[in-house]
Amino acid sequence: MTKNEAIKKINSLDKSKKLTPRNTHWSNIVSYKNENGWWLNVPFEKFKNDLYLVLNQPSKESLILISMSVNSLKNPENIFRNKDETADIFIPISNNLFIDTQSNGTKYQFLNYKIISYFETKDSKIIEQTKLEDDFEQKIQKSKNDSREKRLMRLKQSNKKPLSVEVKSIQYKRNSDVVVEVLNRANGICEKCKKKAPFLRKKDNSPYLEVHHIITLANGGDDTIENTIAVCPNCHRELHFG
Repeated sequence: MTKNEAIKKINSLDKSKKLTPRNTHWSNIVSYKNENGWWLNVPFEKFKNDLYLVLNQPSKESLILISMSVNSLKNPENIFRNKDETADIFIPISNNLFIDTQSNGTKYQFLNYKIISYFETKDSKIIEQTKLEDDFEQKIQKSKNDSREKRLMRLKQSNKKPLSVEVKSIQYKRNSDVVVEVLNRANGICEKCKKKAPFLRKKDNSPYLEVHHIITLANGGDDTIENTIAVCPNCHRELHFG
């Protein structure tokens, strides 16, 4: 997630918010004095207008939006550490209270904030199943390319409980006769590796095989006997991901 992507997402979710690159200050997590957090440098003059602080937390796949309305904070130069007429702010990730802990400041606590998931949408927080899977696959590839040290550092900061999202997916009303005919044709033998089904179904004691479309339905394939084969779970995974 980049600053511009965050601005676009937040504006799309809430029309009352009008974030721009000028009134929005963005921070990724950094390390300062052996503590991780967000470091921001905000010119004092910016507090005279609507101001937004956006804190990125990739390990939780979310943003923290701190909103400050015009002149909501009087005399910021007396509140924050003054660095060349700029508020020098550090918000540690550890306390979850969004308090500036910079030395020579007044430990100001930001109270007006909102946590926004990367995947949140305007209407109902529904995302496409394929987008969720594609995003996850991209993150896996990125993790593979990172060092183990970076992975372990992220794991220390990550939630043990994953975020939940509502997923929208397209399902096809398949022909049950096709499924039965193809399974009968296979007679308990995988039509790819020619081995016996790995186990029997608990509900009816029939050989467990999965019906696979040679040309997928998503790519315009027919739901017919001719376009389907019965395969074991291992071969089915290989056909999709091998």
